[in-house]
Amino acid sequence: MAIYTRTGDAGTTALFTGQRVSKTHPRVEAYGTLDELNAALSLCVCATLNTQHRELLEAIQLQIFWLSAELASESEQPAPGRRYISTEEIAALETAIDVAMGRVEPVHSFILPGRCEAASRLHFARTLARRAERRLVELAAEVTVRQVLLRYINRLSDCLYALARAEDHDARQNKIIQEVARRYLASADASSVTESAGPLTFQELHQLTRAAISRAGALGVPVVISIVDANGTESIAWRMPDALLVSSELAPKKAWTAVAMKTATHELAAAVQPGAPLYGLESHMQGKVITFGGGFPLWREGVLVGGIGISGGSVEQDMDIAQAAVAAINVRTHQ
Repeated sequence: MAIYTRTGDAGTTALFTGQRVSKTHPRVEAYGTLDELNAALSLCVCATLNTQHRELLEAIQLQIFWLSAELASESEQPAPGRRYISTEEIAALETAIDVAMGRVEPVHSFILPGRCEAASRLHFARTLARRAERRLVELAAEVTVRQVLLRYINRLSDCLYALARAEDHDARQNKIIQEVARRYLASADASSVTESAGPLTFQELHQLTRAAISRAGALGVPVVISIVDANGTESIAWRMPDALLVSSELAPKKAWTAVAMKTATHELAAAVQPGAPLYGLESHMQGKVITFGGGFPLWREGVLVGGIGISGGSVEQDMDIAQAAVAAINVRTHQ
């Protein structure tokens, strides 16, 4: 059976009532834009990784069919037995918005569209939903349109925005996890080559601390010194008189970060910038990771044996003091 009827060749189309109107009629423009939106939503379903998001989007696609069917009729109320948009569907959208936005950090300015495919497609669908809303408002100026439809389409664009933010958040978190795992496995493989290096001895811990205090004294900078073992457990915590109280929090975090990431903390700064492999790491770790200078991993014969963190001076001073301490014993800051 042919799908073409030739009845629309003159630029008209039929409503559900059988009445023929121009293909540019506001009613046709409204449900035609909804058709575009539905096609875009199908791409969102294919790209979205979150199962709950996919299920919601598939439900929304059906609701768009109900909405389009209502607009294609001149009746002011849905026909008996026909599915139609109600406050129940609006409430479901609002719940989805609250859940999605509760998982992401608040923003107080405009953002660029998505940084992953799913989010990008959702943002595109959001713009179509906004256009469909404008067409619906135009139609409502000429004929009676149920108010609930205007509320629904307005809330739908908000929902698509929220889902896009959540998909971007998940993609960024997964990227961080994969990058951290890659770095850890790469370091672990290299470390497995040599097992002769033992943990830091009491004498070495003492030498590290004494060298750091000596260098800090020469610079006139009171600092907090933290040394951890290869598992990130603190072995030494030393606070010089007059050191900043906040340094008691920062120094252990620097030492832990250096061991956890097997990287000097200042080298992480570039990796956490927007678009870099570890963008979002700091928020993901809820402030436990430090990405400015003063923390160094301690390697011996290719094996990670601990980490040192210095805090109290400028970034450059903290790094200087840490490197002076490392020079006092037989360890390196790189593998």
